[in-house]
Amino acid sequence: MINGSYAMTASCETPAWPLREWLSPILDLAPDEINAEQSLIEQGLDSISIMRLPALLAAQRGVQVSFAELIETPVLRAWEALAANAVADERGGGTDEIDSSQPFELTPLQQAYWLGRQAHQSLGGVACQLYQELEGAALEPERLRQAIDLLRQRHGMLRACFLPEGRQVIQPEVESFTLTVHHLQDDESTAVDDYLEALRETLSHRRLNIEAGQVFDVQLSLLPEGRTRLHLNIDLLVADVLSLGVILRDLATFYRGEGDSLPDLTLSFPAYLKAVNQRQSPSSVAADQAYWRECLSHFSGPPQLPLRCQPEQLEAPRFTRRQMMLSHEQVAALESHARHYGVTLAAALATAYGMVLARWSQHPRFVLNLPLFDRQFLTPDVADMVADFSNLVLLPMDFSSSVCFVDAARSVQHQLHQNMAHNAWPGVEVLREWTQQGGQGAPVVFACNLGTPFMDRASEQTLGQPGWALSQTPQVWLDHQSYPMADGVLLNWDAVDALFPEGLLDDLFSAYCALLNQLIAGDWSSEFTIALPESQQRQRQRANDTQHPLVAQQSAVERLHSGLFAQARIAPERWAVMPEQGPSLTYQALADQALAVAGALQDAGVCPGDGVVVTSPKGAEQVVAVVGVLACGAHYIPVGMEQPIARRSAILRQAGVNHVLTIEAECEARRWPQQARLISIEQAVQHRPLPEPVNVAAEDLAYVIFTSGSTGMPKGVEITHQAAMNTLAGLQQRYAFNADDRVLGLAALDFDLSVFDLFALWRVGGALVLPDEAHRKAPEVWWSLIQQHRVTIWNSVPALLDMWLLCGPPERAFASLRYVLLSGDWIGLDLPERLASVCPHAQFLALGGATEASIWSNIQDVSLPLPAQWRTIPYGHPLANQCFRVVDTQGQDCPDWVAGELWIGGAGVARGYRAQPQLTAERFVESLGQRWYRTGDRGRYWPDGTLEFLGREDHQVKVRGFRIELAEIETALMRHTAVNRAMAMVLPGDSPTLVAAVLVDDAQPMPEVEDIQTAAAQWLPSHMLPEYCDIRQDWPLSRNGKVDREQLLHHISTLIQHTHPEVEERPQGELEHTIAQHWCDLLALDEVGRHQRFFSVGGNSLLATRLLDALSREFNLTLKLSDFFEATSVADQAALLKQQGVIQHSQAIEKASTIEEGAL
Repeated sequence: MINGSYAMTASCETPAWPLREWLSPILDLAPDEINAEQSLIEQGLDSISIMRLPALLAAQRGVQVSFAELIETPVLRAWEALAANAVADERGGGTDEIDSSQPFELTPLQQAYWLGRQAHQSLGGVACQLYQELEGAALEPERLRQAIDLLRQRHGMLRACFLPEGRQVIQPEVESFTLTVHHLQDDESTAVDDYLEALRETLSHRRLNIEAGQVFDVQLSLLPEGRTRLHLNIDLLVADVLSLGVILRDLATFYRGEGDSLPDLTLSFPAYLKAVNQRQSPSSVAADQAYWRECLSHFSGPPQLPLRCQPEQLEAPRFTRRQMMLSHEQVAALESHARHYGVTLAAALATAYGMVLARWSQHPRFVLNLPLFDRQFLTPDVADMVADFSNLVLLPMDFSSSVCFVDAARSVQHQLHQNMAHNAWPGVEVLREWTQQGGQGAPVVFACNLGTPFMDRASEQTLGQPGWALSQTPQVWLDHQSYPMADGVLLNWDAVDALFPEGLLDDLFSAYCALLNQLIAGDWSSEFTIALPESQQRQRQRANDTQHPLVAQQSAVERLHSGLFAQARIAPERWAVMPEQGPSLTYQALADQALAVAGALQDAGVCPGDGVVVTSPKGAEQVVAVVGVLACGAHYIPVGMEQPIARRSAILRQAGVNHVLTIEAECEARRWPQQARLISIEQAVQHRPLPEPVNVAAEDLAYVIFTSGSTGMPKGVEITHQAAMNTLAGLQQRYAFNADDRVLGLAALDFDLSVFDLFALWRVGGALVLPDEAHRKAPEVWWSLIQQHRVTIWNSVPALLDMWLLCGPPERAFASLRYVLLSGDWIGLDLPERLASVCPHAQFLALGGATEASIWSNIQDVSLPLPAQWRTIPYGHPLANQCFRVVDTQGQDCPDWVAGELWIGGAGVARGYRAQPQLTAERFVESLGQRWYRTGDRGRYWPDGTLEFLGREDHQVKVRGFRIELAEIETALMRHTAVNRAMAMVLPGDSPTLVAAVLVDDAQPMPEVEDIQTAAAQWLPSHMLPEYCDIRQDWPLSRNGKVDREQLLHHISTLIQHTHPEVEERPQGELEHTIAQHWCDLLALDEVGRHQRFFSVGGNSLLATRLLDALSREFNLTLKLSDFFEATSVADQAALLKQQGVIQHSQAIEKASTIEEGAL
């Protein structure tokens, strides 16, 4: 609750509006000490006190002044002029009493609380309530019970009963209160502690029976040594934060026998609501609706905090409290800083809270939910009433840019004041409108009560001092509160811990406390940074401590092709290349042919440091060409055979080269631009060879691979020998590859996985096994090659392994495979187990990285069984001499579990992009004393230092206002036993559509789409369920073997366009038609089907309540909302009404007419 100090001293008889006298107790200044020319906020006034002033002016002066006018210039002199010149308040609306024993409507916020406590709601099944313990002494049970009776007699809302149809009524009389007393005074201390702990656990999470009028409960524990503990439960349907103070004050007064000193209450809550509604200006409501609708179009969602599970998956949310007490001295220091800079303490605390949330949020822009004090002082006794007078205000925050704290606080305060000035349209209605537009709600709350102490001294002396407490609110994740106490200001965080990863909220709260301490001592005109928790800093240092001197030494002295020529000297007859067709090449033969090609290139004018394009089908000739380029001191630039002429021209132009080494057929076809100098590989191998390879430096380029660019033009990644060798040598040191190893070379030459295939094993005398170009995607051929050559290492993207496993006979085990290296795409959780069934001894290695960081930079050894919490195979840990950061939009390292951009550093980072200095400067940056490559991929750290890959930024999408991780949908879809792999995607358009494709096991019966969606629905909320699911037995693949998402999307789009769903069955019988008409009236529909679901055609909880009320009135029945959630179609609701005794509607009318005629 945003709230300031409370005082009300003006009198209706005062001839002139005594602003100084009204402000004096709030500012704690004598009237003549108030500076009429200085900002009142700088003098200590808060925004909620300002909110009270319009109602006081209207009630006591009969003039109309708006909050917006007051907050625009919060200066005493300006206010006096406003009050003097204000127009007469002609809105009318007296405060005449009404029959409070009749049912009356819930306020918008009450309705939200009432709906939220329903078990079918997300994070529902809990009451909006406060549990508070008071530690006292010598309380007498009977005397306390009598005081409670008097308290309930005084405050009608403590006798309120909430009806099943969603209304409330104040019971005129209730039975005497039954006080539960726990007699523990003679028990041992250990037994007492255990009993009280169990009692606290029960009471703090109970749901009072509000339908039976139980909105308030008190229990008393009698403890050893005369001590007592009072246990207070109050449902916040009937009390706001100020009401809690009134309850405790009045209860203490009655207990002391001083009830006669309390002023009479002349106004009931229903009468108050009637008076407020009569004073409501339709034009003000319309203006504020327009304001908020404009705001909502720019709103982002709530803070994107890391979640352990979706809120819909928690059936019984339980809240946990964290708290910090600010001493009076600390509060005074904060207030002094705030006043100096012209901001309120509430705005400063909200800003600090927002900064911490932004540090742990995936996005720095978000919306908070602020409960707002909204008592309108129509009569003096409104201050002494117990009821929920609250409103809500949504507060957008933006921490996407670095500013000093005071600028951030001023921005927050300005936005808060603007939004508070438009509260004629209730905040709950704003929230509902936002939700209907696709907003995600506002489950993170900032409630601030800084003016009125929770308990006064007299109440504490009578009932006891406030002790342990806990609040809970349905649909809320995290709730910040502040209360003035005897020892200072108490700051509480109440949260549903089960929603969040273990320890995350402890880290947030610790950061919040640390930031407040900085603000107490620091200069608000400077920037405040929120450091990573120290334990996380240490873990990151350990995870990135990858220095490997031997690998560094080897990569400094060896070149990519050094191993080949070394093996040609020491083991010339060993096989180096074993193609599917044509003769295999020994190390000597390969070296000889490569040196011949090098000679031909040199004679063609290729100099050391130049680039040479290599275009050739997969086979021995391609390998010879690559090594020949390196042997002449040049670097190779691979270009795929199927590349169109336009792209070939772009690559030549971007690379700044003309020499193209290709096969004879390509030379004859002249599929190259005119400036290209084509050199035939077949002719080059006949050339006079160089005597030895040209010597090059470690820092010289080894290759330039062109990848797709966001501008539509390819970009060439420049990799040095040293960078690439660091990756290869690091893997060699880790896994001890040897001369008996064989790798199956499936990767295309212009895909950097081929760098490992070509060069990794030549360092140790191993061999490369190659399928023909035509069989690069022929898994049946791969099986044969693996058997024939006893292949020990598999290196590919996951889709190719998936294809291989699907096509191979399951009874055939391949013991030769030692290592399976997968990278370049998402790795399905099913692959490790499927591989183990065929190759039981193969070690499953998941790698990742970027072309710009020399093939791979991280690795995860995968063993069975997989940890249950894995959604995908994680990235793991950095390879030798490489390191990672996960960075937010401001360049800070993200805390554990928080997604950010992956940065790669270390020995593998590329030189840059060929001839693109601006792009190089954007993507390759200096930070923390070293060079980093900004991948554009998203990832996050786990607490153990493991990296999790989350895909590109575009793998997180926004559909209907919800920010959705596609990987989470894919994991849920794969929980169906028949689904091996899933792809979730979004069809673009005016209304983006969430769709999916699933790969099924053809050895199992073909599943139904409904079965797959039902299985996924157990793990996903409704907004994350795909609207269309394509069941497939194979994937369309790109030329690099990755799943082609674009082709999948096109296929699904075509299917949807040609799919005509059957016409929904129409309602049957008069009863169903009557129900359907109510649906259409509420949802603005022309017609509905009898089996359509209310919530799938635009319904929500509020509309469900209205429908329930309409049906209850139509058929004179009492229906419960819980019944409605079980019957969400027209047909189901008709069946429910029949169970309640409703006959066909026409028969009911006929019967009623007969009764009336008989009565006459």
